[in-house]
Amino acid sequence: MGGGLVHFSWPTFIPDSRANRLKDYALAESSSTAPDRWLYLRGPEEVAEQFRMLGLCQEIEVSPEVRSKYTHAFHFTAPYQEELRAMSELLKGVLSLTTKSGLNCAIAFDWYKIPPEDESPKWPNTPTGELIYRGKYYTSGATRLAARRELVDKFVKILADHPLYRECKQIVTVPGHKADSQSFGEQLAATVSAKAGKELIQTLSPGGPRPQAKQGTPQVADAHFAMPIALQGDVIVLDDVYRSGTTMNAVAMAAKRAGARRVLGLAAVRTMRN
Repeated sequence: MGGGLVHFSWPTFIPDSRANRLKDYALAESSSTAPDRWLYLRGPEEVAEQFRMLGLCQEIEVSPEVRSKYTHAFHFTAPYQEELRAMSELLKGVLSLTTKSGLNCAIAFDWYKIPPEDESPKWPNTPTGELIYRGKYYTSGATRLAARRELVDKFVKILADHPLYRECKQIVTVPGHKADSQSFGEQLAATVSAKAGKELIQTLSPGGPRPQAKQGTPQVADAHFAMPIALQGDVIVLDDVYRSGTTMNAVAMAAKRAGARRVLGLAAVRTMRN
């Protein structure tokens, strides 16, 4: 074997096909009196897409000198530094989800479970996953209500902090498998919309009940759902758990058929096994 050194070129960011956080960012500006400004991101395409949707900066080619550290670059001249910084900090803390065609973007607070370091079949819940478990399955009224209140507060905060979600005026529900408008996700959406001051749109299920998602990943036809009224502008589709995204995407397609311009998904947790 030769004695020369072998140099490996590692990618700047290796995405997870399910969801990712923004790993790092930087804001820079020139020293002129009317300075140019730049935002650099190290993270997934799903994060960059949210900045494109925001429309405060223009994406540019990543120059060779910064390509070793950052995956995306944006240029702007207006004084949007603090808004872009706040959004970047937010996207470092939440999961930006990979989505299907109906959703323009989607985020979740965290994963549902924490993979164990050993071969244990039992995976502990993340803090947000534990709130979902307690709020959805606990029989203790006080514990269940406390978990639900905390979940609602988390949703309301992100609706206030994320500029794309903040501007949406309507929250669309994701019907449960029973199609009775009483699922945990629908109850959450109703409470969040009331507290956040947004209009609740109760999605219709003309196709009736469907199999539970945890029994597999059922194929939900785009025509399975419908909106009760015409929509306009950007809307949010809110649910408690994002598994494969099939159901949320079908609801998003129904929202677009009803007139929505863009559809933003929002869930408390993302499962790791789908």
